Amino acid sequence: MGEKKIIDLKQLTTIPNILSISRLILIPLMIIPCFFIDNEEYARSIFITMFIIIGVTDKLDGTIARYLNQTSHLGAKLDTMADIIFYPLIALWLYRFSPEVVDGWWGLILILFALFSIKILLAKKKFGEIPAFHTIGGKTFAASLYFFMIIAILYPKTASDLFPVLCVIGYVNQIEEMYIFMTRKKIDENIRSIFD
Repeated sequence: MGEKKIIDLKQLTTIPNILSISRLILIPLMIIPCFFIDNEEYARSIFITMFIIIGVTDKLDGTIARYLNQTSHLGAKLDTMADIIFYPLIALWLYRFSPEVVDGWWGLILILFALFSIKILLAKKKFGEIPAFHTIGGKTFAASLYFFMIIAILYPKTASDLFPVLCVIGYVNQIEEMYIFMTRKKIDENIRSIFD
């Protein structure tokens, strides 16, 4: 099982952790432009603005934490929790705003969800928690997925062409992280790839 780390609640007031918490609050609010605004153009504008804010705070939290020397186990957990909620919801948002992008390819998304779920279950079973690490592959997939959603709303045809490539990046990332979980005896939050 993973080592239990003590969390100091004062860490909740650091700028990086406030950014992560703001992401956790903003993600469920994205349901408003998705399902409760009738004007499609207005809904898309609000959605894309919220989506960009979430992406910027995702990038800034870790960068600021390192710059201010405020990295913490709690910060890593908050970031991971936000990512685990945010990135799978992209399929819902894609279905709502640009379903034509993956027309006929929904099976590829189901495979990605299956790999993601297996990875999470493996980690939880082996370590008793979901490890908070960000491999190079994970960062690559997250960035690809993030920009893909923006492209899907603004340029659906281009996104449709890129979709299979995105799936391959996602599959490789999920398999790499599963392999890391299966072959490591303890959590190393600083692991970069299977070659570490």
